[in-house]
Amino acid sequence: MIRDGRYEGQSGGISVTLRVDADGSGVISADVFQVAADGRKAYLASARTAPGTKVALDDGKWPAIWQAGPTNKTTGSLALAQSDGVSVTFVLDAPLNGLPTQTEVVVPVEHKDDALRELGLEIELEQNVPAPSPVIFQGVERTINGCLRGAGFAIKDVGRQSPIPAGIAGAWDDSLLYTMLSDLMLITGDASLRARAWELHLLLLSRAAIPGQAGVMFDAEGLLQRQGAAVFTAGFQGATRDQKIIRTIVHELGHALNLAHRFERVVGRADSTSFMNYDWRYLGGGHEQDYWREFAFTFDADELTFLRHGPLTALIPGGEPFHSVRYWADGGGGHSPYAPEIPFDGYRLTLAAPESGPVFAFGQPVFLKVTLENRTAADLEVERWVLDPKAGPLEILVRRRSDPPADVTAFTPIAQRCMAAMDSTAKLTIPPSGAISNNVNLTFGSAGFTFAEPGEYDITPVLGIPARDPAGEPVQWVVTGEPLRVRITPPQGVAEERDAEVLHAAETGAWFALGGSDALASAGEALAGVRERRQAETGSHDPVVAAIVRTAALDAARPSIRFQDNEYVRRDGDPEQAARLLAGLDARALRTFDPYTAQQTVALAAQYRSAAGD
Repeated sequence: MIRDGRYEGQSGGISVTLRVDADGSGVISADVFQVAADGRKAYLASARTAPGTKVALDDGKWPAIWQAGPTNKTTGSLALAQSDGVSVTFVLDAPLNGLPTQTEVVVPVEHKDDALRELGLEIELEQNVPAPSPVIFQGVERTINGCLRGAGFAIKDVGRQSPIPAGIAGAWDDSLLYTMLSDLMLITGDASLRARAWELHLLLLSRAAIPGQAGVMFDAEGLLQRQGAAVFTAGFQGATRDQKIIRTIVHELGHALNLAHRFERVVGRADSTSFMNYDWRYLGGGHEQDYWREFAFTFDADELTFLRHGPLTALIPGGEPFHSVRYWADGGGGHSPYAPEIPFDGYRLTLAAPESGPVFAFGQPVFLKVTLENRTAADLEVERWVLDPKAGPLEILVRRRSDPPADVTAFTPIAQRCMAAMDSTAKLTIPPSGAISNNVNLTFGSAGFTFAEPGEYDITPVLGIPARDPAGEPVQWVVTGEPLRVRITPPQGVAEERDAEVLHAAETGAWFALGGSDALASAGEALAGVRERRQAETGSHDPVVAAIVRTAALDAARPSIRFQDNEYVRRDGDPEQAARLLAGLDARALRTFDPYTAQQTVALAAQYRSAAGD
């Protein structure tokens, strides 16, 4: 009998990994590779039985969807047969990445494991942060590995244990976390920051620098691509501590495997008890106890199908950018949101460009001010991070004016923060006629540089706010701001073209996005040269110079933690150096920032002067 599980086999120069999941998702899928003379494999394409087709193994043959990339697809078929052993036969209806067309390819395969995929996992613990104990639910012991096994993954340990000294960071910010994950991944020898691999690396730490932050996952094109994450345990207390930590760890690993939050506006499933929902966002909020009563240590059906049978490039860490695969809308049943979206003009959402105007030099980091105004007669209660695209529901849509109207891209930051509304401090109240503001750094996201080409771009903010209609039914108010048009100028001469080579390197984009990072020190050094040349030519009010100086100050003020020669080394921050750097930004330089960023830069300068004793 053909049974569920993972099969592998090879015929000639073709290798196949087959996943049979008749009793689970009702899907059969495969990854196909070309085998070189030296035995190395090169990925060609993935296939799965067509959505809406429930596999019954007695049928033997099924229509299939073949995919070699997000837009490189065709149809075909998959068939299984058993005589002396199991074989898979596939046919493609049209050319795809060099695979034979309208020709049967037969590959014998052997059963390797009941699990459908294999995933390497490294978890490093900060000292005095205990790993969660197993939780008994419905008479079954629940562990991290067990939850992932239920999703279709056999887990193996990778890396080597290197306990992190307690309190070495005090509190962890994104830059320190990025550096630590980069160091640990590089010293394992098993993973590359630039290569996709079925390996994930997670830090289990005490406290984040941002109050209420429970976890974070990084995705930076060409760098740490959905391979590293962290979870913070200080906020989890009491009898449910272990249950919540296990859920949060699996939640962050789910992000690393390209799963989105269930409550997001585009997903619309706040009624979910999946790992990928928040307890405090369940059913629109106020139903935390209901969430934990219904939580069953599992993913939703569309998530399970994606984890088990999604195309390799969409799923594998290092593959397609985070949030770029709409698996929730690709199933046979279609997408069914929990709460209807209703446009709402009682709140106003606006973007503001720098005071110097909406024209940016080529390679200049793009900061904008975003403001949410309450124009109703009632108080508006929101999460403190509502205007932070890394953590909240704010979406930023970007379209280059020369592209078709439908070509709109949602900006996805390189750090995805997950928040826990643990106490009343998580909330802000916006009174009638009141407003709150934040800045958004749109320079570099998980898909790379947002404004990679000169030209005009329309930038539109969108915010979804859970609410109830007059009958008490759940709805989602959708507030859409007016597009802000900005212009990116081309390089002005040979010198700026040379600068652009530095400014548009992936390491540079991540350096700006993180506010500096020791793991990206080479980018900081290269930018120091750009700063020196431009400052000598145009002064400190050059917008690129001002952005480099501001980020260098943030980097200088922050402590550094590196893992070198098998030990952790801390270097304290240097607020005196940071203050000296910011002192070089005069009023004209500050005008190259949006008003919120300019105001915060002035406040930081005063803070650094005070810390330095000036």
